[in-house]
Amino acid sequence: MRKFFGTVLPVFVALGFVLAGYQWAEAEVGTVAPEFVTGSRIYTDLDEIPAPTYVITAEDIRSSGAVDLAEVLEKKIPGIFVKQKSGVTQDAQIALRGVVTEVLVLVDGIPLYRSSHGANAATVDYRAFPLEAIDRIEVVKGGGSAIYGSMAAGGVINIITKKPDSAGGRVLAEAGPSGWRRYYVSGNTGGGSLSAGIWYERVEEGQKRLFYDTTPDQRYDALDYKGDACGVNIAGDSWVFRAATGEYGYKYNSPNWSTGLPELNDEKKGYNRYSFRYDSDFWYLLAGYDTQRFDILQNTNNFYEDSAYTAEFGGKSVVGDALLAWGVFYRCEDTEFSAGGVDPVTSKNRSNIAPFGELSYAFGDWVTNLGLRYEMWNQESNDYDELIPKISIQRQFPGGSLFYVSASRVFAMPSMYELYADVPSWWGFSGNPDLKPERGWSYELGLKSAVVANPWNAGLFFLEIQDKIRTNDFWTSYINLAEFRSYGIEAAKKWRLGSAWTVGLQGTWQHPEEKTTSSSAWARSYGIPEWEIGGSLEYRDGPWAALLSINWAGNRMGNATWDPENYVLADLTLSWESGSDTIRLYCVNIFDSDYLYNSAGWYYYGPERGIRLSWERRF
Repeated sequence: MRKFFGTVLPVFVALGFVLAGYQWAEAEVGTVAPEFVTGSRIYTDLDEIPAPTYVITAEDIRSSGAVDLAEVLEKKIPGIFVKQKSGVTQDAQIALRGVVTEVLVLVDGIPLYRSSHGANAATVDYRAFPLEAIDRIEVVKGGGSAIYGSMAAGGVINIITKKPDSAGGRVLAEAGPSGWRRYYVSGNTGGGSLSAGIWYERVEEGQKRLFYDTTPDQRYDALDYKGDACGVNIAGDSWVFRAATGEYGYKYNSPNWSTGLPELNDEKKGYNRYSFRYDSDFWYLLAGYDTQRFDILQNTNNFYEDSAYTAEFGGKSVVGDALLAWGVFYRCEDTEFSAGGVDPVTSKNRSNIAPFGELSYAFGDWVTNLGLRYEMWNQESNDYDELIPKISIQRQFPGGSLFYVSASRVFAMPSMYELYADVPSWWGFSGNPDLKPERGWSYELGLKSAVVANPWNAGLFFLEIQDKIRTNDFWTSYINLAEFRSYGIEAAKKWRLGSAWTVGLQGTWQHPEEKTTSSSAWARSYGIPEWEIGGSLEYRDGPWAALLSINWAGNRMGNATWDPENYVLADLTLSWESGSDTIRLYCVNIFDSDYLYNSAGWYYYGPERGIRLSWERRF
């Protein structure tokens, strides 16, 4: 079958060109949107997509009081939970519908994940996205593999960075407890057919509590964090080029695995990201390149380095009464990693090519959407092919609400670290080259409304995955579980109370569980809360604005010897604007609630109560 698809692929591309060109000549083609919304290559509005969808704006990010992307997502999106909140040394583990690894992160539409990630761990570092450089974040829950391929079982998070618009710029300075400092400056120039922008961010943080052993007075601290990032954006009438680079390092104390006493950890991370998009009237081209490197400096030659080339070519046209989107996706991944010292350096690469298509057809008041993607992965002897379909049916009601039901195939490749890790000298950990890809289905049933005054959504979901990957019971290698499933209900609603007040309420009940073997009993997935309830109260009138947000997590699954307990985190943001200046006061964890998360016998601790102050000037 691979040979067959390799033969027809050029024909598929050529046919798309001919089809789109013919429709254009007949003046029946719909023009390609400047940038497609997340979750579809047909629709141009998130409100039209038959799935739970959310948008976080730049102003939402600023008012949230968050210091990294993981915090923003947890506060703004129902059902997103950050398992580890002490983000100085640990990559935040975002859980969505009970999965962590299988949440796909895009940057300007391009998949971004490390090929050296491990099971049940984040595939990106959520601190590596400067918040002030983000224009908006689009989140689409549910199976997205038929649209984006591997890694999109739980949902898709698309980070859309800023493009230069009108001439001007911004300066921002922020200070807070534990030596927290953030500085940001940006500037745009030009306009009309060509514009350019540049930005720079500096982040610093000093000593703060990180975690402690089972003896409460045994304290371990994050000692130092410094990060620098900068970027440039250049845009024309029909194209945009973006580039960003960053490097950050941190030191912290952690327990020695053998003695339990504090030992110094010194780590450094860096990234480079480039993307280019061109939009014609009936086709588009998207290309990108990214690198990510992680060095554990206390161990000689202990590093993880990943890079990926990505390209996508496609278009959108009208065929009779149907909307059609088509395209081809290509990705090439390279990775190198070593546990350090005399341990060997593992170097691997693989490639992925995937033709895809989407079709939308209306039957009276009902619309049927069909998606189909064919994934072809080439990696040494472990080649994989996967045909990924998706079908959804939706109805738009006169009042603005949308009913939808959908079924989607989901798919996730094992990482090259999971397959080929070789850590013989000090840990004895090894990869498993016989790992199977994760496969399953995602189902949605929901109702949502895009009415600006009072937006809301509610729905049921069911996700099941065969061969989900995790570490074995001895933490020496990776295995495929027999089965994983997660089901639940989620809802969110906002009410506008007059011209100044807005009230929001969101909640999720979920039950993720897994079976190691087909004969095993179902067991709750570790560390995921059963209940997540959040509320917000927002006030805006003239130069003043205030936002109070409260999030509660209940019945987090612990283990036989430890109960993680429930917790409430409440934050308050106050802001005052005068002309070109804005001052914001952030009150974090105002109830001083303890958040604890157990891992390997130690308890991650955070965040502590504190106050931060920021000043921003626009020019």
